Amino acid sequence: MAVPTTRQEFAEYCLRKLGKPVIEINVDDDQVDDRIDEALRYFWDYHFDGSEKVFYKYLVQKNDFPTTVKQISVNAGGTGYQTNDAIVFTTAKGDVGNGAVAVVSSVDDNGGVLTVDVLNGGYAYNFDPVAEVSSNTGSGAILTVGRGGYIPLPDNIIGAVNIFDAGAAIGTNNLFNIRYQIALNDLYTLTSVSMIPYYMALSHIQFLEQMLVGKQPLRYNRHNNKLYIDMDWNRIGPGNFIIVEAYQIVDPNVYTKAWGDRWLARYTESLIKQQWGQNLKKFEGMKLPGGLSFNGQKIYDEATDEREKLEQEMIYTYSLPATDMIG
Repeated sequence: MAVPTTRQEFAEYCLRKLGKPVIEINVDDDQVDDRIDEALRYFWDYHFDGSEKVFYKYLVQKNDFPTTVKQISVNAGGTGYQTNDAIVFTTAKGDVGNGAVAVVSSVDDNGGVLTVDVLNGGYAYNFDPVAEVSSNTGSGAILTVGRGGYIPLPDNIIGAVNIFDAGAAIGTNNLFNIRYQIALNDLYTLTSVSMIPYYMALSHIQFLEQMLVGKQPLRYNRHNNKLYIDMDWNRIGPGNFIIVEAYQIVDPNVYTKAWGDRWLARYTESLIKQQWGQNLKKFEGMKLPGGLSFNGQKIYDEATDEREKLEQEMIYTYSLPATDMIG
């Protein structure tokens, strides 16, 4: 058979390696899907072909600023509410925040609040305000306000490591930056003299900017898809772009050649085999017609040993070394 190019072909390929259809593999289809998902998560986390570096571009909005209301989470929906019910904001004691506008955007059959849309994030919120639904018929909704200071990242990104500097010392968007001035005054000489002074000058300017302005500290967790950037957001402003150096998964449903990865196939096979042994262990010692008996424990132990060897092979053969181990 050709190399698998779909999830179903990949599942059948792994089952055939275990003996199907010559012998019955006592594993449910849902269990096979679960083991494929488990193998893919490990593949994405550790295999150098499981993820790729990308530069993600995000257009900054006003609600992204840390002093604005960016989102409202619904902790309890309550009952009796209607869509377009207004949200009333109460600022924390001593805060000067103002101008946030939000409405209930969807409710369930009982009038419970499902989602809330922020129409305007307001300004000058130094603390999270309290939000309540203004309604004559509804009650019981509990909302949590979240301010900005971060940009959302898509689900396929599993790591964010850096952003392009937001400073302007060596930028190209104004008349007085160093690149423009060198090009204006000295470009004609660079064709006949050494490039070393030019390179050293730019490196020195970059170093000064890093020392005086600093890099933007980042905080990111892949499970909430929020990249927090601790900086003065006025350096960027709405309408500008933030470029994030990130890593995204190589999805086999998009890049179908990934289903043909040999390590992924062997690892998925070991997981399915381990599940098979787990299913059969409860019948240990049960006699079948002809004197045969189940030995699920042996299948389970063999699969566990194969899995451990494949995971070690991944770490030592297919994973990129840690940065502090390079050099």
